[in-house]
Amino acid sequence: MNDMKTINRELMERVHRREAMGGKYPGIPELDMKMAMRFIQAIHHFHRVPILMEQYFQKMGLSKARFLVMIQLFIRDEGKGIGISDICQVYNVSSATLTGVADTLEKEGLITRKHSEKDRRKVNLQLTEAGWDFMRRFLPAHFSNVKKIMEQYSVEEQKLLADLLDKLSGKLTELVEDEELTIPEKGETV
Repeated sequence: MNDMKTINRELMERVHRREAMGGKYPGIPELDMKMAMRFIQAIHHFHRVPILMEQYFQKMGLSKARFLVMIQLFIRDEGKGIGISDICQVYNVSSATLTGVADTLEKEGLITRKHSEKDRRKVNLQLTEAGWDFMRRFLPAHFSNVKKIMEQYSVEEQKLLADLLDKLSGKLTELVEDEELTIPEKGETV
């Protein structure tokens, strides 16, 4: 993390030096470079956090993908299982991706698959007794670690962090899905 802080600090220092010398950024009209650099810093962190989370879950004896499936089953299952498609919608992943994760969890004896009583084409996932036992052991340690991360923030800061991330995610989604998105042509600047 220190490397990221150093890189971000150096980038901002370069921006400050260039602006102090009255320098402009060629081809970047009316752009607040400080704002752009803060966005780049955010992108660096968004890239780094999933890598760190994967390392965290590996140390905890699970992959992030397997945890995400198991936590949905732990929280939402009311005895009938949860459909693969329902979990896919929560995480915005393909059924092929989730099927691979489910295969691994099933081989490990942590989940089972059952056909829906209402629709035989629909496959539901359920935690096995071993899966429930694993989650009962895993979650107290996991929540202890989450507390270590989050207790550095006040309750208001935690809410603000969640709200800002929701807002950023929403705006990025809106921009990506917008048909008016400005896209440079090859060899051309925006």
